[in-house]
Amino acid sequence: MSKGILYAGVDVGQEELWVAIGGHKPHAFPHTGSGVKRLWNWVHSTNSEAILHFCMEATGVYSLQLATRLFAYPDTQISIVNPAQISSFAKAQLRRSKTDRIDALVILAFAQSQHPESWRPEPEALQKLSNLVNQAEALRDSLRRWDNRAHTQAYVPDLPKLVRKSTSILQKAIRRELIKIDKSIQELCEDEPVLRSQVQLLCTIPGVAKQSAVRLLAYGKTALTDYSARALVAHAGLAPKHRQSGISILGKSHLAKEGDKRFRCVLYMPTLVGIIHNPILKNFYQRLLARGKPKMVALVACMKKLLLIVRAILIKQSPFRPAIQDIA
Repeated sequence: MSKGILYAGVDVGQEELWVAIGGHKPHAFPHTGSGVKRLWNWVHSTNSEAILHFCMEATGVYSLQLATRLFAYPDTQISIVNPAQISSFAKAQLRRSKTDRIDALVILAFAQSQHPESWRPEPEALQKLSNLVNQAEALRDSLRRWDNRAHTQAYVPDLPKLVRKSTSILQKAIRRELIKIDKSIQELCEDEPVLRSQVQLLCTIPGVAKQSAVRLLAYGKTALTDYSARALVAHAGLAPKHRQSGISILGKSHLAKEGDKRFRCVLYMPTLVGIIHNPILKNFYQRLLARGKPKMVALVACMKKLLLIVRAILIKQSPFRPAIQDIA
């Protein structure tokens, strides 16, 4: 006999967690390790025979920490949903007020009616790779700003030596840390068999170099293999958004961009190289131009094509072969 499911809506805050379950008033718990344990025990005590399904909004590190802690408990499922979905659901219910208690009830109602998919933590190696790549990108952005600042200061008359020295010290420090992080990324991709194999497979695609392959894995994570082709395209923010109603509204279609911007951006340069050196992307790009498509529209279509090629290669665990990947 299969167990039933008991849904719980959780409004995640930095210091407090509000939890709502059917037939009970919402309860608040501190957002600590002991608070999460009390939260789970309370929900479990209301129906010890059911599978507990906790649903929460994606709130960055706060929801990720809570989800990871709850996932360790037995007979427990987790869903992390887009806050825009919860907001739209609340509007559909004509909710006029917004408090943590009400938000927990809205999330509960959403989970009970929509049955969101269960979440699983990413493999440890992918989590580590993602954190390292994010840190490296943050350091590069910071270094770029300080390099620009140093360039500006070079033209400032009578600039105090202390200011120039301070800028130079910060630039050197950031470069040293960036070298360390990049070395850790390289070592991780060499030491972890799965990551090493995936990077090697992606590098067989003309236009995809090692740095792009690593970032595709860091930003795409398991979505690259677990998501359907349509869901993966939407996840990267490459799905089209149409605006049409009757005969009065005939808006132009454009990218929805409702996805991971970093994931979308990392596809850009490999696609630019690919439309020259990758036979599939090159032929596809030329066909679109011949049909009168603007260059940017054709380029975005090639980005989607490249993303699906990446997905096919990782799923099939086979290197790039134009005769096969052309139908990906």
